[in-house]
This record gives sequence, C-alpha cells and structure tokens, in this order.
Amino acid sequence: MVSADGQRHYRIELSIPRASPSNNGYPVLYMLDGNSAMATLTARDFASIAGDNAPVLVAIGYDIDGRLDVDARSYDYTPPVMDNGKPVTAPTVGARVGGGADIFLDLLTTQIKPLVQARANIDLTRESLWGHSYGGLFVVHTLLTQPDTFDRYIMGDPSAWWHDGAVMQAWEAFDKQLAVNKQVAILVGTRMRASRQAAARGSHRGEYLRSASKQIADGLHGAGADVSYEEFSEYGHGQMSLVSLQRALRIATAP
Repeated sequence: MVSADGQRHYRIELSIPRASPSNNGYPVLYMLDGNSAMATLTARDFASIAGDNAPVLVAIGYDIDGRLDVDARSYDYTPPVMDNGKPVTAPTVGARVGGGADIFLDLLTTQIKPLVQARANIDLTRESLWGHSYGGLFVVHTLLTQPDTFDRYIMGDPSAWWHDGAVMQAWEAFDKQLAVNKQVAILVGTRMRASRQAAARGSHRGEYLRSASKQIADGLHGAGADVSYEEFSEYGHGQMSLVSLQRALRIATAP
C-alpha cells in the first residue's frame, strides 16, 4: 500500500489462525512497526496464543528490508502540532518531520481495516491496537481522537515527550467518558543503561514519559475506564517493545 502523497510505502502482513473462529469471529491485534514486530515474535510467542481463541495478527510495516523506516514512522506516528490554535507546518524533532498521525489513521481506518475484514471473519468488538515508542504515541493519539476505532489499546513506552508533549494538548481536551468502555494498558520501562545516564542528566524525556503516561492512566481510571499502568525497572526502552507486545498478545486473546 502507498500513502496518499506517494511518499511512504507499506507492507501489511496477516497471520490468520488455522482453527475456525467462534461465532463472533476472530479477535484481532493490529501491530505498528510491523516489520520489527514480526521479527521480534518467537515460536513461543505464537504458541502462547494458539488455541480456540487465537487472534488474527496484522503487522503494519513498511516496504523495506530492515525493521524500521525511521523517517516514515516519525511522520506517521506523531500527532499534529497546534500553536495558538493554528497548525504548525512540518513539525520537526531530531531533523525528522512529523505530524502525520491523522493521515495515517485515515489510511488505517479506511483501507487497512477493510482489507483485513475482507480476508478474515473479525469480531468487531475485540479489535486491539499495539505500538511501542513512537508507535505507542500513535496509540495514545488514536485513543484521544478516535476512541471507537479500537476496543483495546496497548502502548509500550509511548513517546509522550515528542515536540514538547504535543499529545498532551489532546489529552487535556479529551472527554474521558469516551474511554469508559475501552481497555487500556500502558507499560513503561524505567531501566537506563549507564552509558545513557550521563547523557540524560538534565533531560526530562524519561521523567516526562513516566509522568505523562501516569497522568493519562490516572485520569482514565478516575473516569471509570478499564486501565492498567505498569513500570518495569528491569527493562529499558528497547526491551519494552517485546515486553509490551507479549502483553498485547494476551490482552487481544482475552474474552
């Protein structure tokens, strides 16, 4: 698949259980950074979801040989930025342009989801979305802007710090009652390598990640949503990709 502007090229991989679905259809887990997700999952992970309630897995990746298209995901997974009520043109962090989350979400809802539903009998009440890092940020953005797109949201180390916490503007405006019937899981790794600790001194990224994620979790919980927040002191940012993805597999298959 190709983006509307022709600049980003996607590879969608579907894993459909051999067993027949229940009367309501298969649960489904949509996985961002699909190349990386499929390369990360092991035979044990697949065995853990085998059985009568096995989900359809949808790996939404990029048409490249490697795991990550860093420029494409920087654009697709980051939210629009507003300044005094006006959109910021080409918001940039780390020399990479972002702000395309709404465009990517439209691709996801109008093209990718119908493609999946045409190929497998999907239970439309058990659709889950997982993402890590920038992907986790996109999961947050989707929950805050189009919460009915999915039923279950799983985010690992969401990059809430991006562009000075731009996503938190949407959080502040969000009607939290819209999340009451959703299941939300936020998983944050707090371990930092010694080599990075010195470089991080004076940086607020790690602390902001935790405080913003906890703020969202507490706010949703206060509104009565089914939300969980966990910190993992034994895992760093990169490791949280697998940790949160394994959790997403369990959440997606739950009744």
